[in-house]
Amino acid sequence: MGINMQPSMRTFLLLALTLVAVNGSKPKVEKILLMETIENVDKILQDRSERSEKILNQFVTDTFPSGSCSKETLCRAAMVLKSTHLNQTVLHRNLYAYAIYTGHQNCSVPASVKHPMKEFLTKIKKCCQLRNNVHVK
Repeated sequence: MGINMQPSMRTFLLLALTLVAVNGSKPKVEKILLMETIENVDKILQDRSERSEKILNQFVTDTFPSGSCSKETLCRAAMVLKSTHLNQTVLHRNLYAYAIYTGHQNCSVPASVKHPMKEFLTKIKKCCQLRNNVHVK
């Protein structure tokens, strides 16, 4: 774990690692992180406040240009959120915890096309659903 890690992230990772120790299963922790990410995206997309509308209309770098959905792609999504109003939200922390847990925390975001946050969040949700289905099988 890095020295620059936020205290709340350390607490979250300790909790996740405790789940592994208790359950003895890595896929269960990944599944939990993916499901929580999906739930958080849904909450943001369903919020109709003025602040939320402003966030959803913000343009962000698209980390899903080829429609790919890998663990590294989700890490890149976390890095994109770091430079938005969603930095340090539960959604951002879940994605970053997933990146750390899967060993992809040192990813970079290549310059790419920009899309509205609403579209970006929908892609995050779909990717998490796809990754979650991989663990179900």
